[in-house]
Amino acid sequence: MTRDKYFKLKQKYANAGFENMTDAEMNEFVDYSNTFARLLDTVPLFGGDTLNPKPRMFYRMKHIRQTDRSKIVSVKSGLNGVDGRIHGFNKGELSIISGTNGSGKSTWLSQITLEAATQGFTSVIFSGELRAPRVKEWLMLQAAGRDNLVQDGWMYHVESSARKMIESWINERIYVYNNDFGLAVKQIMKALEFFTLIMDVDVIVLDNLMSMDLREYPGDKYEKQTALTMELSNFAKKRNVHIFFVCHPRKSMGLLRKEDISGTADITNAADNVLIVHRVNNDFKNRTMDFFKWKADAAIYNCSNVVEICKNRDLGVQDIFAESYFDQPSKLFLNHMDEYRHYGWEPEQEEWTGETPFDNGKYDDGGKAAETGEDQGDRLEASV
Repeated sequence: MTRDKYFKLKQKYANAGFENMTDAEMNEFVDYSNTFARLLDTVPLFGGDTLNPKPRMFYRMKHIRQTDRSKIVSVKSGLNGVDGRIHGFNKGELSIISGTNGSGKSTWLSQITLEAATQGFTSVIFSGELRAPRVKEWLMLQAAGRDNLVQDGWMYHVESSARKMIESWINERIYVYNNDFGLAVKQIMKALEFFTLIMDVDVIVLDNLMSMDLREYPGDKYEKQTALTMELSNFAKKRNVHIFFVCHPRKSMGLLRKEDISGTADITNAADNVLIVHRVNNDFKNRTMDFFKWKADAAIYNCSNVVEICKNRDLGVQDIFAESYFDQPSKLFLNHMDEYRHYGWEPEQEEWTGETPFDNGKYDDGGKAAETGEDQGDRLEASV
């Protein structure tokens, strides 16, 4: 298949729309796309692995190429404690995000899509629990920031002039799945397959596992969840996107740990990153003091939320807590309470430079998580 034939095929289906495609047409497009993505001269455009004319079952050392880290494309989260330790979220990987109800995991992920848009990336959001208008309104508040909000009683709205600019800016940068097309996981994956190919998507947010209909997968509940996670991991690599997959935890009597995430260990084993969003409330304080033996005056207890990096396969980072401060009006996670987040819709804001704006040397190592106790610093440093 030639490059011209592929682009004609892509344009044909882009004009037809996903809802009008037959299964045969979808299979044809996916098959062509899979083949095309493996061709050596198109890898920079379409992602995927190169096609080795002589596949090897076992490599000699001289045939194994060292990874060129300068070519890894990462999406920055905007939280210094996260980006400074794992350098953002690499394309081609799967991240499991967990946390108790009200911890802020969905809110943080919607903010990441705005960070991604400012960096020039395109995102797709699936929210099985929130309708599209609610997802949009949350994004609008976050993109506006507190200086562009108008208070109406206990509610906040985006002022009209800012709203128009924000809508124009995110119109082709962030897309939201229409739940009217169903929550069956096979349907969702089919839609993502089409949309990623047509729109050159970089980031996918799937919120959440419990809202998806897995009946089309064989096996018991845990086998279905494992099958979906493995499919997402393969999808991320094949389509060169980063997937954030929200998985609720099982009920836990103590501090939420990686082992408490719903499903079997296969889910977190398949993921490249596992992160837990914690709300810093009395339960969190009591449980961390008991689990980690932190002191009551530990600095971490001064923030409102923390993102715990439980696993990072690329750099081997684990047991790191990144502090953040939640701004209720704008629904933003901030690095410090007086921080003002700038996004690409603002006229004076320059395009993303690829550098993380660390907090004036606050993190000596370019994003070091806050020291949270007399012994914690040594424990966390030793784990990296």
